[in-house]
Order: sequence, then structure tokens, then C-alpha cells
Amino acid sequence: MWLPLLIFLFASVRQSFTEEKFRVDCVPGQQSDQDLCISRGCIWEPPTADVSAPACYFPEEYGYKAYGEVFSIPAGQQVDLYKSDDRTLFGGNFVNVSIIFEYQTSSRLRIKIYPTDTKRYEVPIEIEGTGEAVEDTEYLLEFNYEPTFSFKVIRKSSGSVLFNSKMGGLTVSEQFLQIASFLPSENIYGFAEQEQPSFKHDMNWKTWGMFARDHAPEGDANLYGVHPRYTVLENDGNAHGVLILNSNGQDVTLTPAPGLVYRTIGGVLDLYFFLGPDPEAVVSQYTEAVGRYYVPPYWSLGFHLCRWGYDSLDKMQAAWQRTRDVEIPFDAQWGDIDIMDRALDFTVNPTEFAGLSKFVDSLHEVGMKFVTILDPCISTGEPAGSYPPFDEGNALDIWVKNASGQPLLGKVWPADFTYFPDYSNPVTQDWWVKNIDTFYSKLEWDGLWIDMNEPANFVNGSVHGCPDNSLNFPPYKPYTDGPDLLQKTVCMDAQQHWGSHYDTHSMFGWSETEPTLRGVRESTKKRGLVLSRSTFIGSGRWTAHWLGDNWSEWDNLHFSIIGMLQFNQFGIPLVGADICGFIGNAEEEMCARWHQLGAFYPFSRNHNVLDGIDQDPGVWEGGRVARVAKHALQQKYWLLPFLYTLFYKHSQTGSTVARPLWHEFSTDQATYGIDTQFMWGSALLISPVIEPGKTEREIYLPTGAVWYDYYTASAVPGGRVTVTSDLDAEVPQIPLHFRGGNVIPSQEPGLTTAESRTNPMHLLVFLDAGGESTGDLYLDDGESINAENDNFSLVKFEVENGAMIGYAETNTYTQFEFAFEYIEVIGLTEEVTGVMVNNEIYENFAYDDDRKMLLIQGLNLNPLDAFSIHWM
Repeated sequence: MWLPLLIFLFASVRQSFTEEKFRVDCVPGQQSDQDLCISRGCIWEPPTADVSAPACYFPEEYGYKAYGEVFSIPAGQQVDLYKSDDRTLFGGNFVNVSIIFEYQTSSRLRIKIYPTDTKRYEVPIEIEGTGEAVEDTEYLLEFNYEPTFSFKVIRKSSGSVLFNSKMGGLTVSEQFLQIASFLPSENIYGFAEQEQPSFKHDMNWKTWGMFARDHAPEGDANLYGVHPRYTVLENDGNAHGVLILNSNGQDVTLTPAPGLVYRTIGGVLDLYFFLGPDPEAVVSQYTEAVGRYYVPPYWSLGFHLCRWGYDSLDKMQAAWQRTRDVEIPFDAQWGDIDIMDRALDFTVNPTEFAGLSKFVDSLHEVGMKFVTILDPCISTGEPAGSYPPFDEGNALDIWVKNASGQPLLGKVWPADFTYFPDYSNPVTQDWWVKNIDTFYSKLEWDGLWIDMNEPANFVNGSVHGCPDNSLNFPPYKPYTDGPDLLQKTVCMDAQQHWGSHYDTHSMFGWSETEPTLRGVRESTKKRGLVLSRSTFIGSGRWTAHWLGDNWSEWDNLHFSIIGMLQFNQFGIPLVGADICGFIGNAEEEMCARWHQLGAFYPFSRNHNVLDGIDQDPGVWEGGRVARVAKHALQQKYWLLPFLYTLFYKHSQTGSTVARPLWHEFSTDQATYGIDTQFMWGSALLISPVIEPGKTEREIYLPTGAVWYDYYTASAVPGGRVTVTSDLDAEVPQIPLHFRGGNVIPSQEPGLTTAESRTNPMHLLVFLDAGGESTGDLYLDDGESINAENDNFSLVKFEVENGAMIGYAETNTYTQFEFAFEYIEVIGLTEEVTGVMVNNEIYENFAYDDDRKMLLIQGLNLNPLDAFSIHWM
């Protein structure tokens, strides 16, 4: 007993020279006490300056020592380590540990920490380099061998230390892995999915859990998806990102060092660094590694209407008709589980929704779409031979199995117990695709919504419970909601094609998503849409995402902006929250404000819960919500060519569609904490009013740019500005500002995107301080598969020295039905008295001296024909 005491006394004396904010907790997830602390060979010293700091923390000697120097391998470098003592947190320590440093690209570094002598589960997502170390990198590594091995990742250009594992506490054991690092600044963003109250993280010992869970967004509960990826905005404005590729239950604690402590209960520590150096480059590099979203169908960017609880086709049609009657732009009607026959996948209720197929046909006739829902589980209670999805699944043996090798029995929406298909199995994926195709032959939907795929289960573990073992009840439970990991899901010792559910749980929805998109495309022969509740690293290759079962409460408007910005950083740009909220009853002002905000979500859908009141925009007495929603959505539809082009850019370069101000102004510290304003691309700033009873708000316009009011086209000075948004004004404006230097393609809005795509197009030229501007326009048919690869056109615009040119950089797609009819040049410094179009005098123009704006009308320019315009 005397050796731990000596360790304690020695370390305690040394700590008097170390700040409390640098501590790493030695008893995470447990009640800290002195006896437990000392038994682990850690330091017990209750904090005095910072009461949130851990009382029990690791000494410097805790960790791994190197057998020798770091040595070269073809992909980079490696070091082999050993644990020099038997101190342990949760048992199962690996004595021998290796670290591989792979120089994958000039801007991407991989660091993999794993037990040398033991094969471990690894996430089945490959992020590979060439196998040969890149020589010219933007990063360098430094190694420290005493008192234990640690490493630093350093940005060459600035010397900033991006990651420093000397913070301590490195642990690699059977069911507990941990790494900690000092960070170069406190500006850290990311880690999800939870309802985070601010985009920029609180660094005051805040812990976030990551483990896919069916849970309404509230507090700090872990939610539907898992994204262990963060961005740090360094103090000089450079940015870098880090991905920790792990699918086990995990959490991260953010400390005031500033630093982070990452913990997981399985797999390996597999870190990828993306050097940027600007924030958009970080996202580009990340999505290059994990995959990018395809250009979505054009109609998916329009307005969508849904609710759980239509209960009949008559009520669905009534909500649809109300929305049409008030002439709100509107593209897709959705159906929830109430359209199913007794909550059975691939069925339609034969009584309440008997005419659904004909209704869907009528939607198609007016240029609209229909999307419906599938849940991942299959009912076991239908008579043999009467429900092919179950019968075929049984024959193919596709189910998730319990520890004894039998199909795990759960309970979800159907009246009878359910089985869970194992979507990690290729046989299951083919079965799923086949049933999607059969379903399409009965009901010609246009996209599929996959819900409950965490996977959700209404009993904890299984109908029969779960064995009492270390998978179901691991020695360390990450910071997740509830007393154990079994809450509302399946047993952790369940078996899948990829391995145990303990390892693969948070990838269940991920494994369902690709075959769902495959099924949609094979059935419809079109690009299609999939919307998934559960997401994981790289889900953006196949799916859009909504932010789950949110609440009809004012603070949820703010939280939705944060979630939208996060998922754009995660490579899932088609994202939005349920407009007016899902749980509870919306009130009129809130619903109107939410429609203003929600019109500028990339994915705009009004949806609510079974027992909630109707909240479609046309249902509100007096028409206030309808009028506000109509105006807001008309502005979105005006800007759809610009928005669609942003999605094309994402598909090619990984750039975000919706982004925070600091992505564009990374050296402006005033932008770092702003999360109630956001941008579309680099050009449009959206600043919604999201508080009750307010008709104005303060916004920030970075002074490093020229800004123009959307409605007046007048220049607005940068800095703190008060803007007005009155819901009862003749035009219920949402505060919008364009950034100078951008050419924005826009199109007169119709009632659907199909109608809008045939209308005349306008080009809005917003000049920067130097009188210059650039822009582009992506064109395709809006629905064919992989059009962005081989059936598109890309038009470029350049403006300088009083002249504008437009030309097609690519001109494969030609079947459009519009022309450039108007060009507005905004921000001129001198009066315009003459205009030439294609070197000929053109007289159909007007110059507004008050607004410093030139309007050129009646152009009728073919978008693919090169043109030039001069003004003087």
C-alpha cells in the first residue's frame, strides 16, 4: 500500500507548479474519491481556483514509454511503445502499443494508435493515402520521450501547435481508450449530434456524449447521429480540422487549458488532421476524405409539407390544398407512418389512404413530388405468406442476431414484435433494394425518408432483455443519456455482419442509407432524395438530414441554425429543422418567424407530431403565417439558381452551402461567436429575427466587405447594424444582405420549381470596393443521375472596369427554357449614360442615381452564348 501513497505525495508536491485547468480527470464517469484516485496511481488534490476542475488527475508519469526512437516506414513514421507499470482505470490494458504517423497528403495527416499485438475492430471506412509518405507537407511532428512518449502536430507556416498529447492520460485498453491534447485556441466547433446552445463550444469542462440515440433534442443528450469531428479556428485566423474515426460509444470533454479529452470504449484511436488553412479548405479536405453529397434533385430545394397525424388522405389533401390556395411556392407533399397499413413497411393503409396513388399521380401532373417514410424494422406478426418482406427476410436469414444466434426481438411501431434487418450485410441490402422497387410499383413516390434508424427500440435491448456482460454493461459508460447503453436500442452484444453491435451501433443508419438511395434510383430511374435521421461520418455521400424531433419553442429556432452549420461542416449540406417545431403546439408569431428562417434552410420542411395542432402555413386564421411564409419562400425560389449552384460546388470541392460568418472572415474575431446569422456560400447573409415580440435586431456586417441590402440594393456600412423585420408590414421582410464582389443568378419564382425553371432569369451584379464581381451558374435537368459528371453546363461571369462578360465553361446540357432577361449592376460609383451589349449600342436600360444601380432589360440572352456588356 505504500507505493501508491508515495506516488501520490510526490505528484501532489509537483502539482503546486501546475495550473488546475491543465488536469485530465482520472475517474471519468465515476464519483471521485481519494481512495479510488490513489488506487489508480493518480493525484488527489481538490481544486481551489476552479471548482469544476477534477480533484483526481493523472501524473506526468502515466502513459507509455518508447522502446526506441521513432523510425521511418513507407507511409511515414512509427513508434512502438510499452506500458511501464500496471496502473489501470478499467482493466484490460494493452502492454504494447504502436503509433503510426501517415503523411497521406500535403494537408492530411493520419495518426493511428492501436495495440501492437491484437487485432481490433476498425470502422469500415477507408481513408487512404498513396501508401508512400508525402514529402512536402504543411505540417511537421515533434516527439517527446520523457517522462512518457508524447507528440505534437505543428503547422509549418506559423509554428502553431495544433495538437499536443503531452496533456497526458493516454490509455489503450480493451474497453477504454483515451487521448488528451492541448489546443491552440479556445475557438472550437463540432462534435455531434446533440442540441448545442452555441456553435462555438463552452470550454469550461463541458462533456458531450456521442452514441446514436432516439431522443428528442434537449439538454446535452446524445442524439441520432455521431460525428467525432471538430474544427479549431486558431488565433491568427488559420483553421484546421480533426476527425477521430471511431464508431463505439464515446465522449469528449472540453477544458479551459484550452484542451480536449477524448474517450471511447472500443476500436482504436484513429485521428485525421486537415490543415486547411482556411475554414472552407478544412471542409473541402474533410469531404475529400469521407465523401461529398451529390447535386440533389432541384425540387428538393423547394418547400416541403408533412405531418404525423394526417390520419386520412382527406386531411392530407386539405393541408395540401390550403397551401396551394394561398399561392405559397410548394414542391413536395410528404407522408408519415400513418399512410402505412398498421405501420408495416412497404404498405399503404387500404382504408384511410385508399386513394393515395391517384393523389400522387395528381401531384406529378402539377409538377409536384411525393416523399414517404420507411422504418428499418420489420414486423414478425403477419400470417405466413402474407407479408413478403418478412417471409423473404427469414428465408435469406438477414436479421440482427442476439448473443445466442437467434434473431433479436424488439418492439417499434407495428403492433407485433419486430426484427431488425442487418444492413451491414450485402444480402440484406439487396433484399431492401428489391422491396423498395416493389413498393414503388404500388406507389410512385419520388424520395424516401428513413426514420428510427439509430436503431430505435421501444424496449431496452430486446423483448427478452440482454445478458449481463461487459458489452451490454461496459466498465466505462460514456457521457450518454440514461443509466446504460441499452436505452431505446438493441443489446450491445447483438451480432451483425460487421461484428458486434457494441462496435457498430452508431453505423446502423449509415449502413441503411446507401442501399436506400440505390433503391430509390433503381426504382425511379432518377436522382432521387433520401432523408435519414441517423447519420455518421460520410453519410453525406447519400443522404440529407433533418435535425430530428425538435420542439415548438423559441430557442429551437436558434438551435436549428447551429445544427445546420454543424452538418454543413460534416459534409451533409442538405439539412434543416422541422419548421414551426415537431413536438408541442406552435403559436402564430413563432410559426411565422420560423417560416422566415426555415425558407433559408437548405432543406425546408414544415412537419409536426401526432397530437399537435395543424401548423401548415395555410391553416392559421387571419392569414398572417401564410403571408409571411409566401414572401419568405418566394425569396428562396428567386434564389434557387444560386443555391443549386452552391450544391454543385459542394459536389466538386466540398464547400459548404450554409456557413458561419467566420468561414469567410476568419481573422475578424467579432464573427467567432455569431450563430444567429449565417451565409449561403460567400455571397448572401441571412439574419433572421428569432425572438418573440421583436421587430428589429442587431446584426454584424464584417467591415472587410461591401454589403448591400437585399430589398433596396443600397450599400450598408459594415459593423454593428440594427435591422427591421415587421411581420405585419406590407412586405414582411427577413433581413438579407448581399456581399459585394458576387454575381447572383436568380429566376422569377413560380408555384413549383418545375414552373420556376421555365421563367426568365435575372443576373444581380454586386460590385466590391474595386468595382469587380464574379459568379457562376450551374445548369442541368434537375433530376437525372450523375448529371454533374456528364450532362451539365457551367456558365461563368466576370465583371471589371465597367464591363461584364459571360461564357459557358462547359455546355453539355442545353435543354433549358429560359433566357437572361435582366441584368442589374449594383454599387456603381459613376453615372451611366450608355450601354453596349455584344459591342452594339443598347438603349433599353435605366440608371438609378440614388441607389447607384444600372438595370438592363429585355436582353433575351441565351445562357450558353458568350456575351459582353459595357457601360459608360
